[in-house]
Amino acid sequence: MIIINSIIEVKKDFENKEDIKAYLYSFIEKHPFRKYNQQISDEFGEELFSMTFIRPNIVVLTQRYPTKKLYVESIPLRLDIIDQLRDIVNYYKVSEPFEIYYD
Repeated sequence: MIIINSIIEVKKDFENKEDIKAYLYSFIEKHPFRKYNQQISDEFGEELFSMTFIRPNIVVLTQRYPTKKLYVESIPLRLDIIDQLRDIVNYYKVSEPFEIYYD
């Protein structure tokens, strides 16, 4: 399993996770990256994707890809979405991927 974390600072303040999530999703709901991750979630489980809210305007996205192939296919989509969100975020930083092996 390949895991990455992304830290996103939004140019707007929020009171809770639901509000910041709704705001971000309103910009990406139909984006291919969102659809791609939703397909993975539908097939392998929604627990692969999580969001942590740090008040007032930061989220940490944790994305777990069951295979290296699925992760590699996500890279160009992620780069495109980072570009798409430039007007509403101060930064979008992506960690280096790390691999976890399960028996």
